[in-house]
Amino acid sequence: MRARTRRGMTIVEVLVAALVLGIVAAGALASWSLASQAAANKRTIEIGTAIAVHELERLKAMGYPYLPASPVQSGQPVPTVRWYDKYGQWLGASATTGDFKVKSYVSILIDRDGEANSEDLKEIVVEVWNGDETRLLERARTLLTFGGV
Repeated sequence: MRARTRRGMTIVEVLVAALVLGIVAAGALASWSLASQAAANKRTIEIGTAIAVHELERLKAMGYPYLPASPVQSGQPVPTVRWYDKYGQWLGASATTGDFKVKSYVSILIDRDGEANSEDLKEIVVEVWNGDETRLLERARTLLTFGGV
């Protein structure tokens, strides 16, 4: 006579399957958290870049003769600070806090004769920081001439 064979899973097979399922589920949860943070970080950096470009273009549009150099204290330029909200909108001249802190520095690199003419060259540096100034999101720099070649 033939021995009857039972169909089904043993307790060891069930435990191994549960262990594999648990490992896969833990990995999926960890990657879900990482993926959601990556999207938020990307958005923050993109807004910071857009703000830096906006500030740089705003300063360039003022024109060389009307763009004053940043004052210097203890050998370091003092920045002009502007605040933006989480959507990249300027919060106004009276704002003292926000989601993005923008520091702008203007320095005269070349002024050979002390007169405003085509020999002059200014550097504009714009830094975009997070609100508590712990993370630099973007730094943009450009040179501005008086109007000559």
